[in-house]
Amino acid sequence: MALLRTPVCDLLGIRVPILLAGMAAGPCTPELVAAVSRAGGLGVFGATGMTAAAVAADVARARELGATRIGVNVQITRPNTPRTDPGTLAVALADVRRALGLPTTPGPPLPAPVPATARDLVAAALDAGATVVTTGLGDPAEIRDLADTYGVPVLAMVATSAEAVRACGSGAHAIIAQGAEAGGHRASFEIPTDGRVPLVGTLALVPQVVDAVDVPVIASGGIMDGRGLAAALALGAQAVSLGTRFLLATESAAPDIYRVSLPHLPETATIVTDAVTGRPARWVRNTIIERLVDGPGHLGWGPQRRALEDIRAAAIAQGIPEYLPMLAGQGAGMAREQDAADIVAEIATEAEGIIDRLAGRGR
Repeated sequence: MALLRTPVCDLLGIRVPILLAGMAAGPCTPELVAAVSRAGGLGVFGATGMTAAAVAADVARARELGATRIGVNVQITRPNTPRTDPGTLAVALADVRRALGLPTTPGPPLPAPVPATARDLVAAALDAGATVVTTGLGDPAEIRDLADTYGVPVLAMVATSAEAVRACGSGAHAIIAQGAEAGGHRASFEIPTDGRVPLVGTLALVPQVVDAVDVPVIASGGIMDGRGLAAALALGAQAVSLGTRFLLATESAAPDIYRVSLPHLPETATIVTDAVTGRPARWVRNTIIERLVDGPGHLGWGPQRRALEDIRAAAIAQGIPEYLPMLAGQGAGMAREQDAADIVAEIATEAEGIIDRLAGRGR
């Protein structure tokens, strides 16, 4: 894989320039992270929403499974202003709950647990042996000193070149440029009150970020195979970060209804909205997403997600994809069931073949 080796490989201690995106809420199991890392890439845990003890245990387990290079991703977020109240939202979702056999009027919410802070999660992961920290949804300044203490690099996800410059000013060692095609939450640092954030495609974003900063750039968004890796390298990126492609990996904890739904999605099947969690993210367009988009608004980051937990759990238990909020990128239809190591090897081999052909060395 000599053709693919870039300076960011040396920075991260990996053999091939492929990163598993740190997907929060469960898909990134220790088995998945370890498999990507053993295959030469960088496996990354999505730590937000976990306890510090759980993150430490997962990192330790990945190390037991043979991973020597492990990343941890945290979301740097702040509370935002709700646009509706719990009663109004409950009315808007009453028929969805009825269809799932749930009470149409949820009982009073349980006291919200005090979430682990980004610093708590990073400290726990680094204590357990993580070797890279990645950040999203905010300025990495909040955790940079912790990374310095452990001597590990910080990778900051951004959605614009201006955010890339700001992240470098906060000490980021590399930038993950997230194109609009990406699944999951938008990396934007600040969210306007109307929830509309910049949606710059990967093809346009990556070269402008490369020109704006003096650190390595990693491309993310719509990259599903070796063609995407080769294209990213041509744009000036030194690696790629993929989430949606790994959702269907054998080692992923994505629910079965995710696995059934994703391979059949056209490129037009997703939408960016803040109505599901209170921050803009790219979701598969289905009944629950349409209802939320047309609904009264969200309860803010944190409360909105908790308000949908009963719907999410019931949809998974009953196997009804139309009622499950599913994060996915525009390339979701290109995903398929496959071992994670095979995904890494396939992407790398295809990219090398493309580069060889473009250089006139192959057929």
